[in-house]
Amino acid sequence: MRKLIVSTFLSIDGVMEAPGGEPGYEHTGWVGVFEDSDCFAHKLQEVQEAEAHLLGRVTYDSFAGAWPFRTGPFAEKI
Repeated sequence: MRKLIVSTFLSIDGVMEAPGGEPGYEHTGWVGVFEDSDCFAHKLQEVQEAEAHLLGRVTYDSFAGAWPFRTGPFAEKI
């Protein structure tokens, strides 16, 4: 049996939408993961150690449109 690890961006007051600054949302750009090297290192390790990624439809659609054009170790794993 495999472990299931849930990783999500959720603000302390319950905001979940558009953490990376995606346009068109009321609450957007509130997480600075890629600006904070310690947080980025943690997220990169998390992604690299995973055997599989389970995404919801909206997240998958977003990733499918963005990640093919990105480079680096994070993008290679995704």
